[in-house]
Amino acid sequence: MLVYPHPLDYATGIKYSVVDKSLGVEYTVSPESFIVEEIVDFEKTGFNNEKGEYAVLRVLKVNTETFKALELVSSKLGIPVGNIIFFGIKDKNATTKSYFFIKSQLLDPSLLPIETRGVKIELVGFTKKKPSRSIFQGNKFTVIIETGRVEVVKTLREIVDIISTTGIPSYYGYQRFGVKRCNSHLLGKLLLLKREDLFADVLLRTIHLLEDPDVSLRRLLGVYRGLIYEEHYISSKLGMGMTSLAKKTHNILVDAYASYLFNLLLNKIIEISSLNGLATSLPMPGCLNATDYYSDIFYLESLKPSVIKLLPCFHRPGLFKPRNNVVYTRGDSVIYEFELEPGMYASIVLRELFKDKLYFEGK
Repeated sequence: MLVYPHPLDYATGIKYSVVDKSLGVEYTVSPESFIVEEIVDFEKTGFNNEKGEYAVLRVLKVNTETFKALELVSSKLGIPVGNIIFFGIKDKNATTKSYFFIKSQLLDPSLLPIETRGVKIELVGFTKKKPSRSIFQGNKFTVIIETGRVEVVKTLREIVDIISTTGIPSYYGYQRFGVKRCNSHLLGKLLLLKREDLFADVLLRTIHLLEDPDVSLRRLLGVYRGLIYEEHYISSKLGMGMTSLAKKTHNILVDAYASYLFNLLLNKIIEISSLNGLATSLPMPGCLNATDYYSDIFYLESLKPSVIKLLPCFHRPGLFKPRNNVVYTRGDSVIYEFELEPGMYASIVLRELFKDKLYFEGK
């Protein structure tokens, strides 16, 4: 097993890879090379094309954040974001297809479709009842690798065979923490600790090496125009910046910190019991029995019980396996299609394939 094969691993607590070999080619995650499709079991909701309790909106987006699409729908339809049901935060640097659900009596269908640069939202039908998370089956991913090398196909099939048989540690992927500014978990910790001074410094002023130079310059100058979360933080009422931002992001900052702690737990178990130790369900750090697993991690993070109890609690598999794997060629490209169950990250699969030759577009 390789240790920290990707530069972002150090910041995110992602330590071990299952496969030592790499495809040996560069791959940049972008809307042209990475396609995500949400898998939803509409039959469970009584889906139909004419009427129902909830309207189903299909959301097609390119290089656009999920929160931006949510705010667009909220603004155009006059519906609070809190009244929009959705399953998961889809990748920004990708072409994605997902679904929003809105109570039919709140919706004026004449306002649809909505189409702006990078986002298209259209009404596709209705459900007889409120959609629950149980209808979300996961995501299908299409990875397009621009290379004509025959050996890449052979190596890809070998790696896919290993990871789909052995499984991969269910690390939270880079998107959970930010690929250009890998600090969501740091902000989450400071939010829990109520350290507004340090929170402001990390959010507004700290420069990250992977961040675009023009954004870094704006930070140095204190000009945050166009930076969604920074603008929101500054415009919030005095003393309410952290709380307001947490609400705007649906608490993903605190969740990111919990994810970081979970990644550290996976590393600990691998070091004690190898991958075999992950063949079970593991608690997130906010669970009552979490101390049995995280005690040394909590100590190193200087976390007190009053803070720990604010972290989320649910159980997560220690391992995951890509399913319905398909590898084929198309012209000079190699295509890899696979599906993941809810909550698992394609970037962790990509990390196994490309190691340190995995790159991300965007700001």
